[in-house]
Amino acid sequence: MVANLHAEAEFQKVKVRGNIFLRPLEQSDAFQLLKILSADPIIRDRVIVSAELHTKKDVKAMLAKMQADPGLMHYVLVEDGHLVGLVSLWRDNGFFGEPVNPNRYGFGYFLDPAARGKGLITASVRSLMNTLSKNLKVDQFISYCEDDNVSSKAVLERLGFVPNDKTFREPTHGWIEREYTIPIR
Repeated sequence: MVANLHAEAEFQKVKVRGNIFLRPLEQSDAFQLLKILSADPIIRDRVIVSAELHTKKDVKAMLAKMQADPGLMHYVLVEDGHLVGLVSLWRDNGFFGEPVNPNRYGFGYFLDPAARGKGLITASVRSLMNTLSKNLKVDQFISYCEDDNVSSKAVLERLGFVPNDKTFREPTHGWIEREYTIPIR
């Protein structure tokens, strides 16, 4: 049976380190998420999930989509009580016309410019990977990143992700992202 990430206690609050944790997105997070996106508008050109977030109503729609999909979680990254980023976790429901693989999980993320350089995203994704591996059957971790997104590629490489030849053309905006994977042994 495929796990409902929303119903599993282990996925409701994920400790990262010290006073840093991940918790599921809430409607009350809209103002701070939009503030982060305003501080660095390039995020919308680099992160698919953020490309359509312009209003509180857009955040509400993202939250509704998450709540309707048992294999999708959007986590806010909280440091010392302040929301500083977003980390998305999704189950592979069949990308690019490929078969569904319920044991393959992917990640996406963005971070407030003021919180960068502290390894927060690397530590957050690593914590999610550890939580997934301890609680569910995982065959592979995946992520997608543009070839010229140096910062995001560095995060993926620190986590052990390796690029492959598969690319994805984002249907609305047209940017090209490369698939990165970590096979689980």
